[in-house]
Amino acid sequence: MTQDNVRRFYEQFETNLELRKLLYAAEGAEGREAALREAGFHFTNEEFDSMVDVLHVKCQTHEEAERFFEFRNWWNFLRGN
Repeated sequence: MTQDNVRRFYEQFETNLELRKLLYAAEGAEGREAALREAGFHFTNEEFDSMVDVLHVKCQTHEEAERFFEFRNWWNFLRGN
């Protein structure tokens, strides 16, 4: 399920530095999609957007919510939103 890929991607956001480097170096949306697909995290922008509330609701503390919003804002920056 590709929405589950969004969750897994979020869980590895801080620790998977190699994937982050690939995403920074990717050229455009197609490059980002290819990097995500290669790493086993393929999802669409719509699937990411549909998971934002789901992941936010699961935050148990203010710190977890801040970490989540950092991730969301980072991804939105990369995809040009």
